[in-house]
Amino acid sequence: MRVGIIGIGNIGSIIADLLIKQGHELFLINRHANKLKKFEEIANTYSDVEKLPEVDALFLCVKPQDAPGVLKKIPRSKFRRLFVSTVTGFTIEEITSYVNDDVTRIMPNIPISIGKGVIGISYSKECSKRKDEVQKLLMPFGKLVEVDESLLPAVTALSGSGPAFTFVIIESLVDAGLKLGLSYETAMKLIIETFRGSAELLEREGKHPGELRHLVTSPAGTSIEGIYSLEQQGLRGILMKTIFDTYKRAIELQEI
Repeated sequence: MRVGIIGIGNIGSIIADLLIKQGHELFLINRHANKLKKFEEIANTYSDVEKLPEVDALFLCVKPQDAPGVLKKIPRSKFRRLFVSTVTGFTIEEITSYVNDDVTRIMPNIPISIGKGVIGISYSKECSKRKDEVQKLLMPFGKLVEVDESLLPAVTALSGSGPAFTFVIIESLVDAGLKLGLSYETAMKLIIETFRGSAELLEREGKHPGELRHLVTSPAGTSIEGIYSLEQQGLRGILMKTIFDTYKRAIELQEI
C-alpha cells in the first residue's frame, strides 16, 4: 500500500517505522528536513505538503495548532483515501471540511512502537464501511478499541497519556526498592515483571481488580498494611484527579 504520513514527530516517526517493516511504500512529509534524514534511503521524503503524490492511505500526525494550515495544503485525491488522524481535539467533521476522504481518528500510545500499544479509534460514517482495511493497516500497532468520537478525550487521558503516569509510578517504586537496599537493576526487574504479570493475570481471569487484590491481602499481613497506607495517602483520589485533569486539558485542546 502507498501510505503518506504528514508530521514526522514522535508518533509520526513511530508509525513510519512500523509501516516500513510491514512493507508499505511510504511518502513522508515534514517541514523540518532533519526529521526526515533517517528515512531518506527507505522512504520518499518531502518538506512541502503540496508535493504529496497519490496515496492509498494518509496519516495526519501534526500538532493541533498546525492542523488547519496543513489540511488546507493537502492535494485533493482522485479517489477517497483512508485518512487517519492522530491530532488531539480536531474532529472528524472539521477534517472532512478540508478533505474528500474516508476519515478515522485514532489515539495511540507510545507502546505501539513495539506493537503493544492500545489505540482508541473512531470512524466517520463513510469510513465505517472500510473498517477491515483500517484494522489491517493498524494491526501491527497493537489492540484497537472502538469508541464514540465524543469519548476520545477520555481515551487520551486514560491510555494516551497513561504510559507517562505508569512510568512515574514505576520510577517511584524502583526508588523505594533502592531505599530498601536493592540494586537499580534488581528493583527494575522486580517491578516490571510484577506489572507485566499482574496485567496478564487480570486480563486472563477477567475479574474485577478488587477480587484479585484480595487474593494477596491476608489478615494483619504485609499487603493490607501497605493498602492501608495507600488509602491514608489518598492514592485513588490522586490517580483519579490526574486522569480527570488530563481529560480537561484534552477538552480544552478540542475547543481551541
